[in-house]
Parts: sequence; structure tokens; C-alpha cells
Amino acid sequence: MNEAGIKKAWVVFAVAVTAWNVTFAATEVASAEKPLRVAVFIGKGARNVGAFRWLQLTTCAKDMESIPVDGAAVRNGALDGADVLVMPGGWSGDEAKTMEAEGREKLKAFVKRGGGYIGTCAGCCLVMESHKTHKDMLHMIPYTFGPGGGAADMPIAFNQCAKEMCGIPKKTWRIRYHGGPVPVPSTPVPEADVKVIATYAGDINTMGGPERKSMAGQAAVIAGTYGKGRLFASAVHPESDVNDHEILRSAFQFVSGRKVAKWTYPQRKRGQLAVGFLAEDSFGIATAKLIQRLIVERKFDIDPINAERISEGALRHLDAVLVPDGLKSASGKKGLYGDNAKRTKEFLGRGGRVFAWGSGAESARKYEPGVTCVADAEAALAALRAFAAEPVPPPAALPAKVPHPLKAAIYNDKDGSNGIIARMLRLSPEYELKVLKAADYANGGLDGIDLLIQPGGSCKGQYEMLGTNGVVALRRYVLEGGRYYGVCAGAFMGAQISRPEWPRLGLVPFKGDDPEHYRGSAPIKVALTEEGKKVFAGSAKERKVIYAGGPALIPGNPVPDTDVKVLATYAGRVINTGGGTNAMEAIKTMRGKAAFVGGRVGKGRVFLSCPHPEMTEYSFDLVRSGIKFLTGVAPSPVNLDRVRGSLAVLYRSVRTDESRAFFYDKILCDRRFDVRTKFDENDYPHVDVIVLASVTKEDDSPTFRQFIANGGQLIAVAKTKFERETAEKITGAMIVDSYDKALKTLENLMPSQTKGTK
Repeated sequence: MNEAGIKKAWVVFAVAVTAWNVTFAATEVASAEKPLRVAVFIGKGARNVGAFRWLQLTTCAKDMESIPVDGAAVRNGALDGADVLVMPGGWSGDEAKTMEAEGREKLKAFVKRGGGYIGTCAGCCLVMESHKTHKDMLHMIPYTFGPGGGAADMPIAFNQCAKEMCGIPKKTWRIRYHGGPVPVPSTPVPEADVKVIATYAGDINTMGGPERKSMAGQAAVIAGTYGKGRLFASAVHPESDVNDHEILRSAFQFVSGRKVAKWTYPQRKRGQLAVGFLAEDSFGIATAKLIQRLIVERKFDIDPINAERISEGALRHLDAVLVPDGLKSASGKKGLYGDNAKRTKEFLGRGGRVFAWGSGAESARKYEPGVTCVADAEAALAALRAFAAEPVPPPAALPAKVPHPLKAAIYNDKDGSNGIIARMLRLSPEYELKVLKAADYANGGLDGIDLLIQPGGSCKGQYEMLGTNGVVALRRYVLEGGRYYGVCAGAFMGAQISRPEWPRLGLVPFKGDDPEHYRGSAPIKVALTEEGKKVFAGSAKERKVIYAGGPALIPGNPVPDTDVKVLATYAGRVINTGGGTNAMEAIKTMRGKAAFVGGRVGKGRVFLSCPHPEMTEYSFDLVRSGIKFLTGVAPSPVNLDRVRGSLAVLYRSVRTDESRAFFYDKILCDRRFDVRTKFDENDYPHVDVIVLASVTKEDDSPTFRQFIANGGQLIAVAKTKFERETAEKITGAMIVDSYDKALKTLENLMPSQTKGTK
């Protein structure tokens, strides 16, 4: 062959290889020329905040077209033009029932002929084999229902198959679990070729219930093919947390075979109304389209809420609430009513507004006359816009202190902080609050203190920070008449030594049961004892509280001159959301062990709270009762609610003298600022400013840069060369060298209608 022939042969070969590569790439991940058409099921069964999140996520995606569908739409061929169907959490039985047999068959046919399917929680249940409690499931994967239950951020271990099939890194993620299934192998499905790509790396059964096999090691996420299509079935909720949305992006790419752009989310604009959208249950297509319109128009800062989020305190950061027409909006047991009726009245009383229509208006007329009832969604939006245009009234003054307030102190230093209890006491008329460092204990800082809060964090770290003299001063304070409230690490601190390497004060005749590893964090039930019913007067016999790695107390050695009793025990059996090696072998049951203890110690009194009732508003009364048990005076239920027009500020770090003073004495009590201390990335879209006080973390820089790029503001207080150099890596950060300048910067960022108002 001559030179020209050789060149021609190489050209033909190169073209052939290129064509083969292009064909191969198309079967894996192809670039999308047209938007990916994503049908989001919002019919009966797909309920609550999760359905809202899916609509929000797919509506925000620039390369997706989000199409809300219900059971009737599926029966009528709505999937014919779709590329992917998303089936949210809720109740799979209702999802199956509302589609009817015809719709269920059309769904299966859609995937079998090449469609993509993503299902979370109930959406995962739907494709499993039917069970006695779950009828009419589609049996598209060879799995059925194992027992589960509870709610927590669970460790989920993704394996090598996840990386090879979906591009999800082989590692353990913490993902929201909320009563989802534990898939167990069942009858084979000839059309399916699926694999377990992630397993539970922990267990949870915190609300009691019968004995069951551990979840640890069992399937949590399943992916593969069904006919010519692909499915991704997750028993957990990666849509709930922005940190897990990369998993969903990989899921879309896997089931569609097309590249999906990285998602960006609407960022709050300064001066916007903060509006809660009541997504209590299933909503129709009309409501779904309204949600999409609100997301696209970006006229308001929209956040989905439900009964659970309201009970946790969601109304305190909102200006208004929309209550749509919906299947269960007229129920008095959910949403704004029932257990939340008092919170709704307080919200309306401080100037918040609720706009309701359809069945939501019917419920409002029955349960809460202060709600503004309108004809339809358009009228609700018109009323909301009119409210936004109203002049911002001056905020009500904080209540004055009583003539002789009690003196409270809280430890706030390395390995310990509790901004929530500090906020309660700082704003309560009955108390004055002093913030203590470890060195203050040995230097007279406890003199004249009526109540000491020893907070969560690291017990060993706090003990070592206090040092020998500080520990002696703390014991003396209690024995000579002080009042000690210890929560989590502070409860460990007050108990007896149970392991030589874990020092304790030994104030009470109890010790921790000390499992070999960290248990984790989740809501858990506690049961009041007869003594506890006296302390927590008016409370239900069983209460839900947040547990976060604290002790489960068991009897220890007798302690002279004490009278300390168990006030509540854990009603849940076991918890392990921490994961780790041999997770379930090392864990010990919690049921029946003490969660709250209290009583006399020498001349003083002690109250030990092993869980964290202060973490959620629904258990704030337990905190106030515990304080009253010690001092005889409960702090008034005063909280600094959002003032319309205030600047939403996320504040990080109160570990230095200056940052403590800035937080507790400046912005916390300034009605111009709606201050949040929980550093959760899900809050980012709903805050105007992040303040990094004293310390900046380089690891967070990409997240902060994205927040700024989306329109948020970040103020970094950099007082050292290292802090400034680290802050300079956050593109767009406003760097200041003092807290006075940080306050001035916040004031300059205030919306014009609230500047100068305190």
C-alpha cells in the first residue's frame, strides 16, 4: 500500500473509532440537546415537604422541564412524553391506589420501554413486592418490606457498584431517614437486573416498638435496569439536604443516560418576605404549578413547612404563610392547628399573616379566625403582595427585666456551647445571663450565681479545660447551695466515673452505660416517672426529644448527702446513627435507662438532661420546667421572633470574649436582625448574611463561595494573619478586622425600610 493509501486507511479507522466512541458515550451519559422532561408525581400519597422539594429541585434545574402529574394524569398517558418519573416519599399505598391498575401498568410499561424512574422512601416501596401492609406494589425489583421506623440522619454506605454504575463515590453519606423501608430479597423479577448500591451503616428504633432485626448492613439504595429502562430506588431522602443532592444528580444521569448540570438554588434577596408554604399533605396539579410559579418568579423567599417543622419553631423565622387547597388542609389535627394552634396564635399576634384558600380556608374558618381567607390562589398572591407593600411597623420592645432577676451563668468555651438555652435566659425578664470561660470557674466566676448551665459538647474537653482548680470550684459551688443544670456533656460531667479515662464530677449516684462507640443523633421518646410528672407538671406521660450522643444513666455507687431521683427514662430501645465498625454488636439498649435525673446534692440542687430538649421548640417547656425545678422560677417563654424587614443572619462561633460579647450583647438582642445559630446548609437559601466570627474554615470555602455567587453576603471577622489569608480564599467575602466594623457592615446591609430601627 502506498503512502496515500495508508493515510486513507488511517482516516477511515479514526472515523470508525470516533463513531464507536460517540455511540458508546451515548449509551452511558449523553449531552442533552433538549431539556430532560421530568414528571414529578404529586398525587395522593406523595405528600408533605418532600414533594415540594422535588418540585423545587427539578424546577430550578436549567436543563430540566418539570411536569407535575397525578394518578389521573398517569392513566391518561402523561408519561408518554417524559424521560424520567420521580416518585416522592409519603405513603406508597395511596400512590398505588390513586393510579389504579391502569396507571400502575402504564408506569411499568414506561420504564420497561426505556424510561427512567427515581423513587425515594414511598417511591422505593412502590417498586418492591407487595406486603400485607403494602398492597398493589409494582414488584419491579426482587425486594419486599423488612421492618423499619423512626427518623434521623443515618449513615448510608455506598459501595463500589454505586461508583461503577452511577458515579457516586464509594463512601458513607449521612442522609435523612424517615420511616422508610428496609428492603429484603424476595421473589425474582425476570425483567430486572438490579444491585444494592448502598446499605444502612447504623440502626434506629428510638420510638419503641417490637423487637426486629437490625437495619445495619441491609439494603438502603437499589439501582439497575427494568426492561430497557433504569431505576434508582432509595429508602432514604437525599432530596432533603443540599449536601446530598450530588447523589440525586448522579441518579438522574444514571436513569436518563444524559449529563445533568449542577444545580443552583434560589437565594433569598434582602427585603423579601419570608413565606412558609404549608405542604402538609398531597396537593393537586394546580397547587404544584403555583409552587413552580413562585419558585421561578422569586418574588418571595419561599420555604415549605408542615406540622413537624412548625412544632420545631419554623414560624419564628417567617413573615407569612400560604395555606393551599389540598386533600387534608381542612383537617384540624395537622399544620397550623391541633398541637400547633397556640404557635399559630402567637405568630398572628406578633404581626404574621396567613393566607388560605379552598379547603385551607375552610379549616381556617373553623379553627383560626385570624387567618385571611381568600377565593383562590391568585387572590392569595394578590393579598401577599399587598402585605409586602405595607409599611414595616416598628418592632415591639423586649420585655423589661423584673426588679431583682436571678443571676444565671452558662459555660461557653472550647468543647462546649449552647446558644439556645443562653438565648432563653438572655431574653427572659426573670434572669440576667453571664457567659463564663473555663478559667472563670477557678477565679470567682461562680460567686453569686443562682443557676449554672453546663452545656453539651465534649465532657472530657470541658473537664480538662476547667483544670483541677476549676473542677474543685464547680463541686464546691454545687455542694454549698448552687443550682446545676447539665445537658448532654454537662450531664456526663455531673455523673460518676464509669471508665478510668473519662473524668466526672460524681455529684449523683448514677453513671453512664457507656457503649463502645458514639450512638449518634435522633429524636427519641422518653417516659416520665411519677417524680417526673411532678417536675414536668402538665406534660404528657411520653415526650419526644432530640438525643445527640448523651448518656443513658444507670445506678452507680451511693453518694452521701444526696436525694436524686429518676425523672424520665428512655422509651426507645436502641439508637445507632453513628455507624462505625461492629456498630450493632457494641451498642446497648437505652430503654428503661434514665434520661432525666434531678434532686438535692449537699445544699445545692442538680438537674441532668441527657438528651437535648432545647433543640426543638416542641420540648422547650421541659427546659423551663427543669430550670424551675432548680431555682423555683421558670424563664418566661420569650423568644426573639423575626420582625418583618429584619436581616436574616446566620452566625458562626462564639468562642472568644469579643465574639461572645458581639453575639449575646449586640446582635442577639437587636430586633433588626433575625439571628440563627444552627449552621445548616439547608438554611443558606433563606438567610441574607453569614457572619464568620473569629475563625474561618478553609474546608467550607467552596460552599461559602457558592452562597456569595447566588447573591448572599458573607462577613468574615479576621483578626489574625491566618484568618485573613483563609478568608481571602472565599471570593466575594467582606473581610473586617473588628466586631464594631462587622456590626456597621450589617447595618449597611439592612433593607432601607428597617434601617435605624432597633
